[in-house]
Amino acid sequence: MEFTIRPRVPGDIPALAELLERQQPASRYPFVWPFPGGAESFLVRDGELASWVAEAADGTLLGHVAVTHADGGVEGRLWSEAVGAPVEELRCVSVLFTDPGYAGSGAGSALLEHATRAAAADGWPVLDVVASAERPVRLYQRRGWQIIATISAPWHPELELPIHLMVLPRDGAA
Repeated sequence: MEFTIRPRVPGDIPALAELLERQQPASRYPFVWPFPGGAESFLVRDGELASWVAEAADGTLLGHVAVTHADGGVEGRLWSEAVGAPVEELRCVSVLFTDPGYAGSGAGSALLEHATRAAAADGWPVLDVVASAERPVRLYQRRGWQIIATISAPWHPELELPIHLMVLPRDGAA
């Protein structure tokens, strides 16, 4: 399937919110659903540096990814210690999801590669992923990402939700 990766524009948000809702039962991403504040608040993050969509030739949006600043919380501290760089230099690959109807199209891998390259050009790529999400964890590991810690998700203190903190070593693949 042919698709392009392009910057997300405000007009993409309604279709992405619908896609996020449609893919959530299969992926369990985001873990808490419906998302507090709505899908739009999940998609557009504070600290966002850039975001992209995978778009099919017919205009169908196949997926989304963003790069954000890492915050200075426990995750930022652990990532910073693991790579030996200040939190201000960390770039978090975030909000990566794809349409399950296009599984195997390469859209998810292309989005991850695009965001990883952008993060590496401006800082040090990091990400977090729910530990029980085996398919995404394997995808990241196949591309050179390494788990540096497993902690309980600080954004859901009411849940016992283990997440892996991952980094891409400087000599890692995208």
